[in-house]
Amino acid sequence: MLIHFVFILVYLLLSSFVFFMQRPILVFLFCCFSTGLFAQNTPSWTVSGKVTDEASGNPVEFANVLLRKAQNAAIAAYGSTGSDGNYSLSCSKAEEYYLEISFVGYETYQSELFRLTETKKEDRYDVVLRPAGLELEEVEITGRRRQIIYRLDKKVIATAGNIAAAGGTAVDLLSQTPSVRIDADGEVTFRGSSGFKVYVDGKPSTLEGSAALEQIPAEHIENIEIMTVPSARNEADGIAGIINIVTKKQTQNGWSGMLNAKGSTLGTGGIDFFTSYRKNKVRWQTSGNASRIYRISDFEQYKEIRMDTVTTTRSFGERKSYTDAWYLRSGMDWDRGNTTWSASVEGRYGIRNRGGSLRYEDSYTFGDATTWKNYSGDDYVRLDEWSAYGNAGFEHRFPQKDRRLSGSFFALYQGDAMEFFYTDLFNADGSRAQGHRAEEFEYRFTAQGNLDYVHPFNEQKGKLEAGYYFFTYTEDGDYNIWFWDERQTEATSKFGNGFVWEADQYNRFVFRRDIHALYAMLSDTHGPFSYQAGLRGEYRYRKLGNNEEWARHVWHDFDLFPSIHAACNLKRGGRLNLSYARRVTQPQLFYMEPYVVYVDYYTAQRGNPKILPEYTHSYELSWSKGFGDHSVSGTLFHRTRKDKIERVRVPYHTGVTLDSMANVGNDYSSGAETAASFQCSKWWSMDISGSLFYYRIKNEYKTNDEDEESLNWQLAVNQHFDIGKNTRLLLEGYYLGPSVSTQGRVNDFFYFNFSVRQQLLNKKMTATLHFRDVFSTAQYIGSQKTAHLYSRTAIHPRWPSIGVSITYAFNNFKSKAGDEKVNHDLFEGTNR
Repeated sequence: MLIHFVFILVYLLLSSFVFFMQRPILVFLFCCFSTGLFAQNTPSWTVSGKVTDEASGNPVEFANVLLRKAQNAAIAAYGSTGSDGNYSLSCSKAEEYYLEISFVGYETYQSELFRLTETKKEDRYDVVLRPAGLELEEVEITGRRRQIIYRLDKKVIATAGNIAAAGGTAVDLLSQTPSVRIDADGEVTFRGSSGFKVYVDGKPSTLEGSAALEQIPAEHIENIEIMTVPSARNEADGIAGIINIVTKKQTQNGWSGMLNAKGSTLGTGGIDFFTSYRKNKVRWQTSGNASRIYRISDFEQYKEIRMDTVTTTRSFGERKSYTDAWYLRSGMDWDRGNTTWSASVEGRYGIRNRGGSLRYEDSYTFGDATTWKNYSGDDYVRLDEWSAYGNAGFEHRFPQKDRRLSGSFFALYQGDAMEFFYTDLFNADGSRAQGHRAEEFEYRFTAQGNLDYVHPFNEQKGKLEAGYYFFTYTEDGDYNIWFWDERQTEATSKFGNGFVWEADQYNRFVFRRDIHALYAMLSDTHGPFSYQAGLRGEYRYRKLGNNEEWARHVWHDFDLFPSIHAACNLKRGGRLNLSYARRVTQPQLFYMEPYVVYVDYYTAQRGNPKILPEYTHSYELSWSKGFGDHSVSGTLFHRTRKDKIERVRVPYHTGVTLDSMANVGNDYSSGAETAASFQCSKWWSMDISGSLFYYRIKNEYKTNDEDEESLNWQLAVNQHFDIGKNTRLLLEGYYLGPSVSTQGRVNDFFYFNFSVRQQLLNKKMTATLHFRDVFSTAQYIGSQKTAHLYSRTAIHPRWPSIGVSITYAFNNFKSKAGDEKVNHDLFEGTNR
């Protein structure tokens, strides 16, 4: 760990030293951070207004607004527009000024000179931004959007134009976000939890969690909104919050589009496209994707099970996984008078596959006698499914400004979902020792709808919101398993001789979940202060029907979920946000499935039908401020969770462990996150992000009668160099500190990435080369320990991993510039 820390620290210090020597004023700013927050020199003059798009008339969010002194063009105040396009800047001196407003994809606006005086302390400028004449030139970056933008109830990750994520997915774009961690199987966790919901353009994704994120091409994404403390408007499920993927939209009349192809030395590759047509008030867009995400790692695991017989197993070999995805999506928006109608459909087919070939060295000790056996084995898990999705919605705008009624409905059918498992175990002489086959067939149906009303008051500064939400999910399936029996080699099945169907392990299940919810929220602004308070009431029902009587159950309850958000624009610029919300994570069906499946012959898994929901209280205090071309933001957070759901490992039978879901107890996390972006020069910029938090599990599965706790931290330093008019270079360094789970720990690791982008064909084509884990330093090492079990897993990703992506944009498609991010999705095999 020490060498890892020193390595990444040297990288950070060298980068920071060069930069701060050029910008000594920033050293002073950091040293005066706390005192600057509450400085007492109160500004007395205000300039405000609204920024809209010339073509559509819609508000422009995140536009940079500078108030400059007429005398020397010095920046007197700095800010950005909100979701409604409004801005407000304050200054402390009466003199002559002008406004400068800019945003990627638009011509920079500069106002005429105006003077603030003792008798004129407020002025208003509503501005209409004109789209840039040749939007493809936006990829030539001379300045970059801020990495993280804080809003009252969310933070926005500016992602468009990302170099490191070229040819990647939403997972790649998220990973530089403080406290986001990607494990060896590509699973995303945020502040130690994977309980988050994924939305696309405000509508639920057809997939869940990490599976949803890794199938959205990075090139299709404009921004990612992260709601770690969602408001009462949002569904209460998902304790880690909500991730909303905002896709690119066409704002001008005519055709636009892009085509992207990618590939890597490890076998990842694919092609995706996006096309859009707009004619006045009608917009139509279609996108599609055919891709494979491939991971390969060298795997080694040691297990020791202490029962009547002490069994040790050392397994080693190659682990592989791939995810194939094909989808086609089409949608239309139609502005008709005061009402906008929208509809879209999607068809999807996917395959998820993982497995490998391992060698096993076993020992069995009973008393003073020890025997040794060597085996080789293959294991394989494959999930195939197709889905059809449709949604429709509307938004009606009343004559009163900002008063509106909106609604949406979506339905999703997932058919012929088949999960197939097999394991084979062979003796040293090649004869079969064991084996099994298992199949699970499922059909799923999901429907969701909502109706929302917004009523403004207090001269449109305040809003009263209320709405209704419903959700229903049904899954119908069955499970069969066959074991190889050397005594019945004459028995036949569809898997060949010797595989016998186990009637006593057959499982038939029907699962149903319904949610009905009402919410109300009140928000308003008074001077520099804004607030939003809400309350959501949810009735939840679930039923599991099963041929195993002990697994059947019906559960329902009603609960309240409050939320509070407050913000203050500070006296010398910057913004302070305070948030609180209560959330819940509902157990998914796979948490509750009562039958045993084998990941390999030595690792079994089973659900827990009696699992309870987990509840959390989340608190956040965040601060953000811009300094000209630089920005700094930070967050303090605290989260308490009751009945934490986690997979635990116990001895099952000789040599075999069983992983199952359990409510392991309560956990607590408290810490800080920070992100900073610096424009060091015209050709060099740097992003730094990090997190430090204390994590503790007060659990019922204690190791040595002690609760698990750890001090977790991670650091990312990314540097961008414009080495030519059409060439950009990106260097990245990442350190991920150690973490704990209910039964064990994961060691720290670090790695470096390198990317370069070149624009071609008059900037219509962009080619990107990226090299992940340049020095082959990433290595996952995790351990688990109980009174009767010790397990240690080491995984090293195959090296080198070099990828290429090529993107071609046509007509006036917007290829916006943004912040470059990458993921830590390097390993394969941590599910074992």
